[in-house]
Amino acid sequence: MSEPALSRRERNRRDTVSEIKERALNQIALGGLTALSLNAIAKEMGMSAAALYRYFDSRDDLIVELVIEAYRDLADTMEAAAEASRRRPAAARFRAVTDGYRHWAIEQPHRYRLAFLSSVGSGLLDPARIIPATQRSMAVILDLLAALHVGGDSNVVPASLDAQLQAWHRRSGAPALSSSVLYRGIACWTRLHGVLSLELEGQLGATTIDPALIYRAEVEALMDEESSPVVSKA
Repeated sequence: MSEPALSRRERNRRDTVSEIKERALNQIALGGLTALSLNAIAKEMGMSAAALYRYFDSRDDLIVELVIEAYRDLADTMEAAAEASRRRPAAARFRAVTDGYRHWAIEQPHRYRLAFLSSVGSGLLDPARIIPATQRSMAVILDLLAALHVGGDSNVVPASLDAQLQAWHRRSGAPALSSSVLYRGIACWTRLHGVLSLELEGQLGATTIDPALIYRAEVEALMDEESSPVVSKA
């Protein structure tokens, strides 16, 4: 059943909110998060500052919306890559999804920085809304790592870390996974994030090494390590 058509007033509000967000992202792309100014946006749109506050309660409220949408867009990208490669072996799906992650970051560095290189991306302003938004992209990674996960127990993770990994995962409401898969999920994110962060901030330039090659090498190393899963140990 199709959704009911929006009224003219609802369409106008939707379009205005969309324009505010677009202008906010442009400001962030040009000058970083500190450049975001509701007053400047209102001026650009020919509105009074008071009128703009009818759409967002505060600057922080707008930032929260931008962070959530960044996480959602990244998750959409990763889920689409997983779906497009669903008939391929797990290793090929993992490459496709991690490639999607990198391409999203390179194409939208200001949104990547907002989500992953700022304190607001961690949920500081509104953890009840932001933290759930972070979980979809991680769920894609965890599903693929579970599919890749083979081999015996050769590495260990301390029981204290094991307990925190399980508590972290329970908060997502997702089906239970082994501590080994959860640890690999965190390791995957931190390692790939590390390469991307250095690339986006220009820190790898001095090496003269292609960051894409470093990133792919990390992806391959992570898959190789799946033959040596980690388990908890007191």
